[in-house]
Amino acid sequence: MTLFQKRLAKAVIERLENRKFRYIDNSLAYYSDPVPANMQEDKEWFAKCRFPSPQKLLEQLHYAIMQEGINKSRLYDLLADSHSRETLLLVSLYALLGHRFVKFPYYGAQTLQRREQLRQRYAVADAEPIPANRSALSYPLHLYRFPLAAEEITCYCTAEFLYQAVYSPQYRYAFGPTTVDVNRGDHVLDCGACVGDTALYFAAKAGPQGRVVSFEPHPTLGEIWQTNRQLNPRLAPHMELMPVATSNECGTTTFSLSGPGSHMGGGNSRLQQVTVRRMTLDEAAQGLGMDRVDMIKMDVEGAELETLQGATGLLRRHRPRLAVCLYHKPQDHLEIPAFLHGLDLGYRFYLEHHFVNAWETVLYALPE
Repeated sequence: MTLFQKRLAKAVIERLENRKFRYIDNSLAYYSDPVPANMQEDKEWFAKCRFPSPQKLLEQLHYAIMQEGINKSRLYDLLADSHSRETLLLVSLYALLGHRFVKFPYYGAQTLQRREQLRQRYAVADAEPIPANRSALSYPLHLYRFPLAAEEITCYCTAEFLYQAVYSPQYRYAFGPTTVDVNRGDHVLDCGACVGDTALYFAAKAGPQGRVVSFEPHPTLGEIWQTNRQLNPRLAPHMELMPVATSNECGTTTFSLSGPGSHMGGGNSRLQQVTVRRMTLDEAAQGLGMDRVDMIKMDVEGAELETLQGATGLLRRHRPRLAVCLYHKPQDHLEIPAFLHGLDLGYRFYLEHHFVNAWETVLYALPE
């Protein structure tokens, strides 16, 4: 067994034997709507559960632990600090044991209270929300006005985004002496822009000398992105939207519409499918006349590796900081770090997890 697999096996036993790691308030249902009824299922589960012996449990989980090691041991060895390695261990523990035994640091003692305070403080009074059936999302978007960096942002988004922007930015790594973030004056590629809330965060951080180019092929989400841009005339001149999917090839592709989870390819007949353009970042940057790229964010629903492959020229020329989502495919924990490490560009790797469940694991790459 690798060192990572040994640590994972030990941590599994610790989680199940120590009663402090038993949670009834950690489901997505309770986090989204913190009422007692949304604890009931987990209360009943613990009341009925009979835990096997440690040896029996390891036998039951042997294959799953080995598979976690296959996908994540290489990344564990590449990570540059202990915080990132502990985060990866938690991500694997969550995959094995779920929300009843693993609570991510993102969900702290004050998270729900802070989110509600921000919602009440920054909601624009009497503004009509964009309902779920018009936003292409499974939830409505409300209008908020709030300070960010040196700007005041007006944005259709969620209270969760407010919490992230203030307390735990989704594409920012900050631990110890290391920070990976958008800096003043940066030129940023925002791949998988959704409704533009993150683009506004980037634009506010980059300031008037910065530039944010977003990529979002979903037509309805792109319309909301444009609405959010127009609500911010100070930032709008430094923001632009490419209504295309990012990939390792240029041309067209089938795009399945599923709100923020929309993705290239078919395979699910229940989803509406459209044909969209796809581009490589190398081609896009050349067409946009970008002579520098300082940071690239990727949350493209499983096309992260292909997008990186289509950005090899940019990576070699500019060595931008990277924030790349790893949670869409199990193999991405192996293949994406291996690809970037294989380019031999001197990147140091870090990992953070930015939500309460298995979503939002982000790999950060910082050039030497």
